[in-house]
Amino acid sequence: MRFERFLDAAAARPPAVVLQVGYANGLGVIRDLAREGVPVLALDADPKALGLRSRLAAGMVCPDPKADEEAFVTFLEGLGTRLPQRAVVFPTHDEYIWPLSRHAERLQPWYHVPFARWPAMRHLHDKRAQLETAWATGVDTPRTVFLGGEADLERAVEVPYPGVLKPVDSLAFKRRFFRPVLDVDGPDDVRRLWPEIADLGTIMLQERVPGGDDELWTVGSYLDRDSRALALFTGRKLRQHPRGAGSCRLGETVWDESLAQAAVRLLKALDYWGVSQVEFKRDPRDGRYCLMEVNARHWLWHSLAAASGVNLSFVAYADAIGRPFVAPRQRDGAKWIVASKDLPLALREVWRGELGVGELARSLAGVRADGVLSPRDPVPGLLNVWRVGKQIVTRQPSRRVEL
Repeated sequence: MRFERFLDAAAARPPAVVLQVGYANGLGVIRDLAREGVPVLALDADPKALGLRSRLAAGMVCPDPKADEEAFVTFLEGLGTRLPQRAVVFPTHDEYIWPLSRHAERLQPWYHVPFARWPAMRHLHDKRAQLETAWATGVDTPRTVFLGGEADLERAVEVPYPGVLKPVDSLAFKRRFFRPVLDVDGPDDVRRLWPEIADLGTIMLQERVPGGDDELWTVGSYLDRDSRALALFTGRKLRQHPRGAGSCRLGETVWDESLAQAAVRLLKALDYWGVSQVEFKRDPRDGRYCLMEVNARHWLWHSLAAASGVNLSFVAYADAIGRPFVAPRQRDGAKWIVASKDLPLALREVWRGELGVGELARSLAGVRADGVLSPRDPVPGLLNVWRVGKQIVTRQPSRRVEL
């Protein structure tokens, strides 16, 4: 879509600006809003971002907020003066949402910012604050100790093993290791890895909750400024990559009322409002749902919620422009996939005897949404298939950390 066409549409209806559109997360927001007739502008610091090729949005390259936050905010101010009316912003990754939260008042003349401001948001930025709030509100968590320095390493014996090392500040950790956690089998592993992580701030050492990837559950929601849940979704992963700690390849819609209420209780205690994902893992030993993390934004497979009748993006948009409504209850049984990722990996698992042919066929029944491929918006999906094929042929593994 040409920018001039976007401006014409934005004069008739409040537009949306989606930030960081490199993969399924941003593409999902673009498509969920465009389905409802919302004019969409896609922004990304990477000129190769898939969402910049979407026919459903105008595309524009913006400064990278990680490299220069002030240049990013100044760019948005300049863009805002060109918009015919205020736009609703949808940042899809942490490096975009934190600056918008910090500078919401500065951007207010040109943008609706439909999520909590920095005083509340910083508690979600800090995963230690997430856990401490969970303990105070009766939400189960894995056994955890915080390692703030070498003197704390003696506490490594307090956690059952196997365990994981997770960052309080996730961005620096993921940039270094290209994954969200590091596995450890005992205190000696913690001490061995410490020199590699000592400069990354406070580190969480947690027990690894047993169970497969299909024990990972998500509560997606939109809470308004008064902490009313205008949209709720629950579902679970079926497959992820890498196994144990990775991004979703296949997920399904399954409603769980008690899990949804636990997530809302936690979000209210954190004074958070906006779109979020609260991820839990069910412990098969006792059935407890243990908090994994809270993401104060859309997550990778959020478009499954829209495919199930709960369009989180449009609920947030409608509330931001003063036309709030409550989303209907989700329809269970739908599945979401990234076929260009899941199918090659699944076939490899069949070849290795890790996945049965019948099991694979059954798992694909009920797929309603693909995170990248779309007949209505074909170019981003085809481009992604080409890039994945190139990686396979050249044997160059992707270092993208998708959330």
